[in-house]
Amino acid sequence: MAKRKATESEPLPTKKPSKSVSETTVSICIPSTVISPKNAYNLQQITNIIYQIAKACTIYKVAEIVVFDVPELNNEQEDVKSTVVVGSKVKFVEDEPEKSLASPNKKSSVNGDDVSPSLLVASLLQFFITPPYLVKTMFSSHLNSKFKNILPKFTYAFKLPKITTLPFMQNNQVYKVLKEGMIIPRETPLMRKKNKKTKSDHKITVSKYVNIGEKEALKLEIKREIPIYSRVTVDLKNKTVVSPLQAYGVIGHKAAFGYHVRMASEFNKIFTQSPISDGYSSTIYVNCDDYFGNNNKIKELDNLSTFKEATGNVLMVLGNYKDLQAGFKADSSNVFQNVENVAQLFDSKLNIPDGCRIEDAILISLAKVIE
Repeated sequence: MAKRKATESEPLPTKKPSKSVSETTVSICIPSTVISPKNAYNLQQITNIIYQIAKACTIYKVAEIVVFDVPELNNEQEDVKSTVVVGSKVKFVEDEPEKSLASPNKKSSVNGDDVSPSLLVASLLQFFITPPYLVKTMFSSHLNSKFKNILPKFTYAFKLPKITTLPFMQNNQVYKVLKEGMIIPRETPLMRKKNKKTKSDHKITVSKYVNIGEKEALKLEIKREIPIYSRVTVDLKNKTVVSPLQAYGVIGHKAAFGYHVRMASEFNKIFTQSPISDGYSSTIYVNCDDYFGNNNKIKELDNLSTFKEATGNVLMVLGNYKDLQAGFKADSSNVFQNVENVAQLFDSKLNIPDGCRIEDAILISLAKVIE
């Protein structure tokens, strides 16, 4: 026993973060229509929109971003008279409007049929808070079959400047002793079989080796190995793993580096799949993506009180009211049995200038809610 104590060394002191967790956390929910054809015409514009959202969320330390997959049926029923098609004539025929105009939300028109808009938005949001040396592993199709065609979608994202407000920035230079990494498997040991060396059939599931962007993987000095492909924060001095909270002083929900990203395929999942055990303390609606003031005529929104102060775990839902109402109506669960419209799910509304795009509304709203 005495011998074991003699061989064990005290952990080396490391830098302490200057940032700290706020008592109020903010989650935001954005619709997949943030990159619809009316907002973005190509992959480059899509990338710039999500980049702007990612920057705003890191500046104001947003804990979570929910991407709601808006039902396509709603997008096909948009008002034809408010749609503009450049380079072609549109005939407005009351009986046959669909023949005059193609569906405005076909995936092929912007990002291809291989990746859904919601997955593309969520992936780009995650990309901007992922170190470059971990991108190929994080978005590998071996880890998630949905990522089969996602890497080519990062063509323009790789060319954008690094976000300067990530947790390790302006934080007592903790980046000198801490680094984000991913646990990787060692090479499968060779087994001698009939005078031939072949790789063992045993698959490695845990490891002490971590990819931190150097030429060689770092071997951690830990007693118990960690499951491979786990995202970890590494203490370089002690060659061990530390929690993001201990390392940076600030974390997203689910102990995420930066913000936590999740997708909601159904409207109820925005609320029911919250990473907070007690759920959100309050919900705020922000009207945006409404360029012609159509939502100003909706009576349900008049009944909402104006936002005053953020406390606890706040969920801020941004988007066009019609898209949210379509998702609410299309929800097949029994969660909203006694709710007549989507406006009844919000505690208050936050007023911003009319006609704002979603990415602009996020920055304006966060500035009002947090400061």
